[in-house]
Amino acid sequence: MNKKYFEFTGSGSEYFKIWIVNLLLTIVTLGIYSAWAKVRRNQYFYRNTYLAGASFDYHASPIAILKGRIIALVLFVVYSFSINISPSFYIAMVLLVLAILPWLIQRSLAFKLHNSSYRGLRFRFTGSVGGAYQVILLWPILTLASLYLLVPFTHQRLKKYQHNHSLFGQTPFTFSAKASDFYLIYAITFALIVSVGLLAGLGVAALGVGGLSGMFVNTASIMVLVIVAY
Repeated sequence: MNKKYFEFTGSGSEYFKIWIVNLLLTIVTLGIYSAWAKVRRNQYFYRNTYLAGASFDYHASPIAILKGRIIALVLFVVYSFSINISPSFYIAMVLLVLAILPWLIQRSLAFKLHNSSYRGLRFRFTGSVGGAYQVILLWPILTLASLYLLVPFTHQRLKKYQHNHSLFGQTPFTFSAKASDFYLIYAITFALIVSVGLLAGLGVAALGVGGLSGMFVNTASIMVLVIVAY
């Protein structure tokens, strides 16, 4: 084993067994087992990921995850049916979801890092709830007001909040990408999507199969987005 770099020692066949059992038990238990499935899946990936000869570990309690999912499910159900009750109740539910969403995300980030470890030392997240409201609520609202021109900037702020408040023990992580870097990536992505879409449209039109052009353009665009995301 190379002790200087990351190495993953798991195999596709091992994970397939975990995946199929998790899937079947989740279906049989009507979703209840999904919390245990998440812990089992994360432990498999963490414990098979090595850095400098030592593996990571995941310590989350399935019960804690299940409680969080039940709360989220209840909110989702009430929100979904609120429009059928009254417009005012629907608006109240929308405002409630917007009010608690940043807090939920901040707690989720803290929960994930607290339950992750390397060489017996836990990770931590120190981002404040106020910071979460800024990047999850304030900047997205301003992005809408700017007709989405602030999307790259908002994305950069979110990643900066997430990574600059993450620690390994007492050692903080740093995030140095600037908003201009995000604008460049978004511009390249947009140019690729337009270029691939035009080429696909011209190619299909040349073949005389115009009805399929939309499918080719959409598929090509999705492929470009996936490639850029990775």
